[in-house]
Amino acid sequence: MPPKPELSPPPLASEPSSAEGAVFDALVADIVRGTYPPGSRLPAERELARILGASRPTLREALRRLDEWNMVEARRGSGIVVREVREWMIEALPAYLRHARPGPDRPTVAQLAADILLLRRLSMVDMLRMMAGRVPAGATQVAREHAERAWSARGDAYRFAEQDFQVIRALAEAARSLPAMWMINRIAGVYLDIARSLAGALSPPEDYLEVYGRVLDAVDRGDGDGAARELDAYLERHDTRLFGALGGAR
Repeated sequence: MPPKPELSPPPLASEPSSAEGAVFDALVADIVRGTYPPGSRLPAERELARILGASRPTLREALRRLDEWNMVEARRGSGIVVREVREWMIEALPAYLRHARPGPDRPTVAQLAADILLLRRLSMVDMLRMMAGRVPAGATQVAREHAERAWSARGDAYRFAEQDFQVIRALAEAARSLPAMWMINRIAGVYLDIARSLAGALSPPEDYLEVYGRVLDAVDRGDGDGAARELDAYLERHDTRLFGALGGAR
């Protein structure tokens, strides 16, 4: 059997994978910082390409990605306009954490960290409850292997988080829930980008494998509520510690 593919989070702004990636990251940073505030128009394409030192095809691809994140839109007679923050996609969150300037009308880093942790917890727990009854008996082996890999990588915050997400995604795959897999991929893409900044500052609780053993045993029994209770208690405990680490990172 071929190995399971690993999650592929988007590149960091500080680590562009291409010329287009570097241009995209620069534009995201300028929008988040307020260089181009909501409602403002970006410079004309030729001028913006000159400012960024980019070719026009490269700039167009970066603008296309910004449009996918709902950060800009093309308006007839107005050019490319920056959209309101409330309309952006969650993929913008890591850049917002890195580049947003404090202000009375902006959420604090602590508020944003608390929100993303709570959203992750609620979504993971509810998806587990939904999927548990659909996972065939004994089909939790792949998830158990990912839990073991996560524990082995516990000294690396990013690698740990990557494998930890794979535990739940393996269950979604076993349950044949494509929407759950896609939702996990989206959450992971944001959360893993944030996890890079921890640089090993926080290790998972010592009972990590024990907890996931109980979670997966409950899934094998088809006990979705029991599995969800175990995971919810673990994430509440872990996220309290993780929130402290994130709050101290800025």
